[in-house]
Amino acid sequence: MEKFLARRLYGRDEGVKGGSRPAIIIATTGIAVGLVVMILTLAVTRGFKSQVRDKVMGFSQHITVTNYYAGLSTFEDPVPCTDSTMYALLSQSLIERVQPYVSKPCIIRTPEAFHGFMLKGINADYDRTFLNRYMVRGGFPQPQDSLGNNWIVLSRAIADMLGLDVDAKADVYFMQDQVRIRRLTVTGIYETGFLEYDRMFGITELQLLQRLNGWEPYEYSGLEIGLTDVRKVDDGYGQVRDVINVLEKQTDESFLVQTLYDTHSGLFAWLDVLDLNVWIILALMLGIAGFTMISGLLIIIFERTATIGTLKSLGASNKTVRGVFMRLASFIILKGMVIGNLVGVIICLVQQWFHIIPLDPANYYLDSVPMQLGAGWFIILNIVMFLLSMMMMLIPCAVISRIVPSKSIRFE
Repeated sequence: MEKFLARRLYGRDEGVKGGSRPAIIIATTGIAVGLVVMILTLAVTRGFKSQVRDKVMGFSQHITVTNYYAGLSTFEDPVPCTDSTMYALLSQSLIERVQPYVSKPCIIRTPEAFHGFMLKGINADYDRTFLNRYMVRGGFPQPQDSLGNNWIVLSRAIADMLGLDVDAKADVYFMQDQVRIRRLTVTGIYETGFLEYDRMFGITELQLLQRLNGWEPYEYSGLEIGLTDVRKVDDGYGQVRDVINVLEKQTDESFLVQTLYDTHSGLFAWLDVLDLNVWIILALMLGIAGFTMISGLLIIIFERTATIGTLKSLGASNKTVRGVFMRLASFIILKGMVIGNLVGVIICLVQQWFHIIPLDPANYYLDSVPMQLGAGWFIILNIVMFLLSMMMMLIPCAVISRIVPSKSIRFE
């Protein structure tokens, strides 16, 4: 009976009059708008954090190992990584890859301009998936190319600043005990949209920088270590630290092990602030949606006071009548949630595919607003939204117990 009466009150063709229909429309709209804002908030926040984290990991992986004294003097201190150390690291359960690199500050000069940045040397085994994904022109040299070690990959920001393009040659200056110059050929230009990093890094052959430093083939500026699961970065840190402790005893040197959250603490602290903003927005939207639902249901209850009185006079209990209006509320909430889900998902997909809303990479590290949908949080959001909204409906339904049949039948 409760379901039947609720449908009669909700239905469009059953002669709904007065303020009921506008109240239902307003309540449904409030639920839909609130859910759309919640979906967009979570999608943008998750997308933003995911893309920024992926780009940071693309440049430096999850954990880095460097010489403790690197950067504290003009002398460049290497990290020795022999086959035994490499094997010990890769034997750890959480470590997926170990990528040695050599970084060296330099100045690149053309007739038009010059720019100082960090040149990063990588070998043939380096995972180049991230850089290839953002390559806009050219690419890394192929084995059949005759360039040898004299190549460089630049970001579009640096290339545009210097007026360089693929196949152009540029003089690169290295400041050591004496200035050394190498003429390198630009083979590729990448653009990650992470402007802070794009202006900072260029890529070249690892052996070129090793020779400039006078290092052995097993000596590097550092090691980039990728884990099987970024959520276990603390456990991964412990495994890396155990291996490096052995290396320290063997070499009588000190090495610094840092996670990506250590090396980019300011950036991730900023991202963590976004989580607080998300909770505030979710609470506000839930409050607004709940307020419109409470107001709408109260209007319906007051307008249907005579109906409530008639039901009570026929023997319906307060619990039964409350059940009728709770079911009515569930119809409104579910319809609003269906509309909100459809609109929210469509907006997210359109932004994912067409990047309609742009961003300034200089301020936001990305060139468009990111959207990341996920089945897990999407389902949880809908369940929580429905349950909390239904709990809020207990407030207006409490009015029903105060309605007296003898007075309410003459209410109109």
